[in-house]
Amino acid sequence: MEYILGFGSAHKALKAEDILKRALIPLKLLPAPKEASLNCGLVISLTQANLDAALAALKSSNLKIKSFYKKEGDVYVKV
Repeated sequence: MEYILGFGSAHKALKAEDILKRALIPLKLLPAPKEASLNCGLVISLTQANLDAALAALKSSNLKIKSFYKKEGDVYVKV
């Protein structure tokens, strides 16, 4: 299952990418999907296997997640 995390700004999404890469957590930096109605143009995409480690790394870095979605079929559902 795929999850996407939004951070409210491109700057914060890039910071999250850096934090997660330093923690060796696989991710994709993607344009925000239109159906997810995010204010930021970028999101972090993660698999379920990497989600807990990513959330822990972001929490320890005090970077707040603004929006959290999971992909169900072809649509994103807010978590």
